[in-house]
Parts: sequence; C-alpha cells; structure tokens
Amino acid sequence: MTKKKKKQLLDEKCINVKINNGMSKVGKTKKNLNLDSLEPCYLYISKSSAALNDIIGSVKKFLKGKINFDADFRIFDALDEINEEDFNNFVSMPSFFSTKKIVVIKNIDHLTSRLLKMLTGLLLSANSKDTGIVFIITASKDKLNSKFIDAVKKVGQIKKLKPPLSDDLRKWVREKSELDGIKFTDRAITVLTESVNFESSLLKAEYEKLCTYIISEKEKIIDEKIVKSLVNSINPSNIFDLVDYLGSRSRGNALKALKAISDKNENLIGIVKLIHRMFKCFLYIKSDGGIELARSYTGNKINAPTYFVRKIVDKYAGYSRNYSEAEIIKVFEILNTYDINFRKGEIEDKKLTQKLILEIINVNISS
Repeated sequence: MTKKKKKQLLDEKCINVKINNGMSKVGKTKKNLNLDSLEPCYLYISKSSAALNDIIGSVKKFLKGKINFDADFRIFDALDEINEEDFNNFVSMPSFFSTKKIVVIKNIDHLTSRLLKMLTGLLLSANSKDTGIVFIITASKDKLNSKFIDAVKKVGQIKKLKPPLSDDLRKWVREKSELDGIKFTDRAITVLTESVNFESSLLKAEYEKLCTYIISEKEKIIDEKIVKSLVNSINPSNIFDLVDYLGSRSRGNALKALKAISDKNENLIGIVKLIHRMFKCFLYIKSDGGIELARSYTGNKINAPTYFVRKIVDKYAGYSRNYSEAEIIKVFEILNTYDINFRKGEIEDKKLTQKLILEIINVNISS
C-alpha cells in the first residue's frame, strides 16, 4: 500500500470513527446508490458539532458529480438569520439541472417557529421519493417540536450520532504521526484529544497545525508543552475558526467568535495576516493560474508539506465561491486602509482589528 493511500485511509478513519454508529445511507458512497434512492429528509442529532459537520461533508462528497452545486445545493444555518423569502424561493423553484435539489439546514433547534412551521408543511407534502427535494437537517438537541419530528418520521430518517471514543482518537494520532515521521509523547496525545473535546474534525485541524509547526524542527517530537502552547482548548474564540467563518460568510458565527475572542482579551493582530493570506488565495483561485497558483503562493507562505498546502487551498477554493471578485477587491481596500492605520498607531491594535473584521463581515458588492 502506498504512503498516499495510507494517509487517505487514516483521514477517512478519523471521520468514520463516530459516524459509523447510526449513519444512514446518505453518508455512504455505495456504487448502487443514486439521487433517486434518497428519502425526502434526513435528520441528524448530536451534541458533537464536528460529527454533524462531518455528515454534511460526507453528503457533499456523495453529491459530487451528481448535482449542480451552484443551482441545486444550499446550506441554511439557523444560527444566522435565514431570509424567509430566500428560503421559500429556493425550495419552491424546481431544478432545471439536477434530478434533486439538496437543502441543508444546520442547527434546526434554533430555527424560528414560523420557518419551522413552513418546513414541517413542506415535509408533510413530500410523501414519496419522487419529490424533487431532499432535506439534510442537523440538530444539537433531542427535544424538538413534536409536529416537526412526526413529519420527519413520516417521510425520512432520524439518526443520533455518538461522539468518538477517546481510545480511537488516540490510536489515530499515533498511526498518523508515525506515517508523517513525527513523534507524539503519550501525554501530548492525551492533552491534544482532551483539548479538542474528543471532536475528530477539530483533532485533525489541530494535528495539522502541530505538524506544520514541528516539520521544520530538527527534533520532530511533540510534547505536552508544545500542545498546550499551540492548541486552544475547545471554545468559540479560536481565531482560526473566525477566519473560517469569514471565508464561509457565516456572519452570525463570525460575530460570536469575534465577541468571544474580545471578551477573553486575546491579541487579534495576528488574525490580519491570516485574513490577508486567505483573500490573496481567493484572487489566485479566480485568476487564470487558478488552484496551482494558489498552492504555490500558500506553500511559500507557510513552508508546510505539500499535502498540508493542498488541504488549505482546497478549503479556500470552497470559500472563494462565497465572494465575487468585486467583493474580494473591496476586502483588500479595507485591509490596505487599516494597514495604514496600524502603522500610524493612533488606535489600539486590538480595537483597530475588531473594526477591520466587522467591516469585512459586512462587506458586499454594493458597499
């Protein structure tokens, strides 16, 4: 087995550790599975946000090549303010490009009662697999509206996802690090898995940060001290999360992350560099050079192994679809303006960075 194949299997193992328990056929990629075999609704419930995000990732992987993502796939997050008219227009308009439209609704337990009532009615009318729409719904709470639950049971499936076992995640770190030529002490592995609250997606992200750090060191040994200095305990204030929220244009989550970081009195100046790098990648991705140019730029900036660079750029490629070229240029105008203000030093760096991020959160093509 090749080294590349082993890495692929380990990555899949990290995800499948928890979603093998109770995962429906939507997340599996069997050869005989197609869009027409999907039921109208799948509701996933878990206290683990990473488990729910992994489900959505598995669904998108299954749908690749089967639907037109631009026209027939939308994600609505109830933590953000969902525009009722926008939602209604998308679900009511038939697809001209795919046999099914896919609607993902995250955090259904935060949906307004009006929209939940509308959704319940849509589900009750979707009484067969011939319906042209499939709802993928996630929730972090068991207690949901009884009429909504009854509607889901009538037309689809409800799956409760269990978090991964700590021993499985520790084993994954040992196997992955050995493959990457890196050594983790036993205590470092324990601290790492506990810091991410045994969330597999977060574990992978933090593992990659640690590897990016240690790869240029002569002694490639990660101990407890290194983990504690580089890995944030699980909380909404991680600056990497904030950058991702900006990339995905998740306005509500970005505002919450910014507030959480500010409340903890963390230094925000470092985030400007991350934002600049991400939007610079967006420009490269949308240029004639495309992905390869973005990979070259990112590789030069972070000095990381090729497969780390590929993962970062692939993530940015997805985010780049959320911004037009005009909006990206507008963000750079904002960054340049604030760069001058940073150099002047007339306003405290932290407050200036907060203002900068708020402007980027609110950027739009008409601004």
